[in-house]
Amino acid sequence: MQERKPGNGKPEVRVVVSDFHLGEGRRNWDGTLNILEDFSADARFVEFLDYLNQAYESVELVLAGNFFEMLRCRMGQDFPDIMYETYALELVRVQMEGHSEVMDALKRFLSKDANRLVYLVGEADLGVLWPRVQDELKARISKKIEFVGSKYFKDGIWIEHGDQYESMYNFDWKDPFRLVEDLPILKLPWGAFFFAHFVQPLRRIRPQFYRVRPMKAYLTWTFLFETRFLLKIIAQFGRLLWRSFSRKQYPGSAWWDVMKVFHRSVDSDSLERRAEAILQDDSVNKVIFGYTHLSNYRQFRNGKEYFNAGTWTSHLSLEMRHLGNTQKLNFVLIELRDEPRAKLMEWQGKYEPVADFT
Repeated sequence: MQERKPGNGKPEVRVVVSDFHLGEGRRNWDGTLNILEDFSADARFVEFLDYLNQAYESVELVLAGNFFEMLRCRMGQDFPDIMYETYALELVRVQMEGHSEVMDALKRFLSKDANRLVYLVGEADLGVLWPRVQDELKARISKKIEFVGSKYFKDGIWIEHGDQYESMYNFDWKDPFRLVEDLPILKLPWGAFFFAHFVQPLRRIRPQFYRVRPMKAYLTWTFLFETRFLLKIIAQFGRLLWRSFSRKQYPGSAWWDVMKVFHRSVDSDSLERRAEAILQDDSVNKVIFGYTHLSNYRQFRNGKEYFNAGTWTSHLSLEMRHLGNTQKLNFVLIELRDEPRAKLMEWQGKYEPVADFT
């Protein structure tokens, strides 16, 4: 079996990255640090794209969900479940300006005729479903962007973000919009309410709060060593439940209805099991997820493979196989042979002498 190579001998590849969570930029308008911004690898991603352009004749870049962050930015505290098209459009404009170097690099990348960009949508960037938002991205970057929803299957490779396996972020892809006073809005999952009334208030106290994986292990840690902060977590969770019951527009006002949202959570092991189930299909040879922010590789007995593309944001893992505070610039590289070969890779890039501390 041979790689598919054009006349100049350079191979054709597919590259999968996930969970960049581009926000409004690392710095606020007054120069202070934006503590709610998760993405700090702008320069290294620009360098990465330029490298792909030079190393390969043809590159299909797959953004496997949550490229933009539309829940943890300026989402309103009163109505976090409502996203009008005009709000999503304003937000993505601010985010593209805050990460203008990345947008310019994507534009250069797609100026090469052989390159393509495939955009999958995750729970954090559902606003990209609005037609005007897609038009704005195409106008800023390239008309060659292909928006494919939440899943992408090609050449025996199943690529999916992974958020749909968690109750809190389960999204109705068949009926994503509804009318409120004759105005269409995007029906965000219950997780939008969870972020606005639970995660965001705690992140203003501890900016690293949501970057810890898995959260269950972190709660155990706070019970043992940070009791005062655990009490704040409990109090904030109580406020969250009170708001959800009083508004009665989420899963329901009964305790059981609301708690069902937290019943099915996703971690690295559960996504592995999901991948194994998908790989039972004879037409699927490889599965690639994102979502957990923890890169992963697993080969099953039948030779089929599972990958997790991880994230380019910094995070603190309490899992033994990923233990510690880290920022690994992982990606999945797929060499397009007669039988595609995939590898979990890490971009090293150039040495940066200085960077923001947090």
